[in-house]
Amino acid sequence: MSNQYNILGIDPGTHRLGWAVVTGSTQHPQLLKSGCLDLPPRTSSSSYLPTIYQELKTIISTYHPTVAGIEKLFAQHNQKTVISVAESRGVVLLTLAEAGIPVFEYSPNTIKSTVAGTGASTKIEVERMVRLLLNLGNAKLLDDTFDALAIALTVQILKKL
Repeated sequence: MSNQYNILGIDPGTHRLGWAVVTGSTQHPQLLKSGCLDLPPRTSSSSYLPTIYQELKTIISTYHPTVAGIEKLFAQHNQKTVISVAESRGVVLLTLAEAGIPVFEYSPNTIKSTVAGTGASTKIEVERMVRLLLNLGNAKLLDDTFDALAIALTVQILKKL
C-alpha cells in the first residue's frame, strides 16, 4: 500500500500568488491543478492579504494537500517589495499552520538545482524541466505558476514523496 501525497507549491508575491498541487510519485509526478491569484497592482495589503487567506483556504479544502513547499524570502534591493512579499508569505504560512500542513522552505538556488540540475539555471531552463517532468507540452501558464510547480516538484523530489 502506498501513501498518496498531494503537494502544494506556493510562490508568494506582492499581488500575484502562484500555486500548484502535484501528486503521483517522483518517477511519475502528475499535476492535479494549478493557478495564479492575480490581484490589481495597486490593491492595498488590507485588501489582498485577506483575499490570499480565503483563496488559500479554498485551495486547501478542495485539493487536500498533505505537505506544502514555499520559496524562502531572499534579499532584494527594493525594501517595499521585500516587505510586501514577507506579508504575503506570513499569510500563507499562517493558513498552512492552521490547516496542520507541514511546510518545507527552499531557497531559489535549491529549487533550480533540484528541478533543472544546477542552481544557476535560468527561468527558461526551469520551465522547460517542469514542462517535461509534468508532461505539460505547450500549456500557457504564468511564471508564478511555473515557480509554484517547481516548488512542489522540489518537495516531492527532496522528500521522496
